[in-house]
Amino acid sequence: MIEIEKTGVPAVPIVSGRFVEDAVASSRAFGMPSLQWVVVPRIYRNLEHDLCRSQTVDVIDELIDCLTSEIGARVSGIETDSGRTYEADDKYEAVLAMNDDLIGEDLGDGLPLFPATRQAVEDMLTGTNLPADHVVCDMPPGFGIATVEKIAINSVMAGAKPEHLPVVIAAVKAISNIQADGGKSLLMSTSPQAPFLIVNGPIIDELGFNPRSAIGPGRDNQVNTVVGRAFAMCFRNIGYWYPGKMDMDTIGTTRKFIQCVAENEDMSPWDPFHVDQGFKREESTVSLFITDGELDQQDQGNTTAEGLLKNLAYGCVFGTKSIQEKGHTQRLILMPPDVAGPVGKQEFTKQAAKEFIQANANHSLGKMIQYMPLEGEARVAEKWKWLENLSEEQRLEIEFPVMDSAEDCYILVVGADRAKTAIFPSGPAPVTEGIDQYRA
Repeated sequence: MIEIEKTGVPAVPIVSGRFVEDAVASSRAFGMPSLQWVVVPRIYRNLEHDLCRSQTVDVIDELIDCLTSEIGARVSGIETDSGRTYEADDKYEAVLAMNDDLIGEDLGDGLPLFPATRQAVEDMLTGTNLPADHVVCDMPPGFGIATVEKIAINSVMAGAKPEHLPVVIAAVKAISNIQADGGKSLLMSTSPQAPFLIVNGPIIDELGFNPRSAIGPGRDNQVNTVVGRAFAMCFRNIGYWYPGKMDMDTIGTTRKFIQCVAENEDMSPWDPFHVDQGFKREESTVSLFITDGELDQQDQGNTTAEGLLKNLAYGCVFGTKSIQEKGHTQRLILMPPDVAGPVGKQEFTKQAAKEFIQANANHSLGKMIQYMPLEGEARVAEKWKWLENLSEEQRLEIEFPVMDSAEDCYILVVGADRAKTAIFPSGPAPVTEGIDQYRA
């Protein structure tokens, strides 16, 4: 609606009740805080037709008033002051007061935060060669200005160390290059899309990233956890990715405690992912994926490459097949060494493995598209309209690849011993950013 208004055509969005704070934050972030809207109680997407009509009729007069009058900018409710002071009898009490305040205002992730004192931030800034006021990017989805100092402040609060800062900076830069709009529409969706970070190169060993049982808590994953958390704090407080404002998940996901893992390059039979992306093996990088679910695909005895890959292909049908105009179905596969090793030894290149998985990741088209009714659905792409003429039984009988090409499949070797593969519906294409350019 803002884009329509910018062309000179009056536009009034109809906003469902739960999305009012999101509308306030979004109109501010996207450059039109005076945008007017009307509010209805229910979301239209899965609402019966008679309720769609009745709740719209109820606001017609208000809608006309909005189209024919002007109002001032709404208050966003987002605090932009750069400094806060907390005083108490001792430092511990002051830290507790800080946490009560920041977490109460939803400026944290719900876990205890470290105080970003002036000295702590200055120490953090020693980890990079960039000046504090250097602008890295405008960070989606709310497009706050991500300066090095702001990234450092959020990294301190997450418990990161100065040597971690270049990784966080690179990840922030990467998210700004997801699609033309930084993945704005994905990140603000009611679905649980979340960023996922994967580190490659010498920095894995230098900083102690864990490439084995790399997702989850514990001592071995301390660096993984802290870097992911630092990036997540930047996402909230620079990108305005606050629940109920610009993050509108229906249920949510633990993946929004953002994961950062390392590829197990030493146990991979193939070039690491960053080499696939055009970097040199001796360069350090972070790659950013957008994931939309997670599946543990177990294997209980396959030893041939084809047997292992057919099982993975079956796991890849987890999810849906997009039938929208811009829809694209991709899969991120974290393949453990006990799968990658045999596949590589049996003369499968990584590209050949991707092609095999894509060719075998077939499922009933009728089942994969049941998330969206076909009849009269405006969002269904023209190339899929032929499905309307088929019965449900005919649709169910059609076997169809979940991915359009092998390039929609991303394989990274991650994990310890045992043939357990993690498969994530993902997309759009990942972005890989070099880290070395940001190091002190």
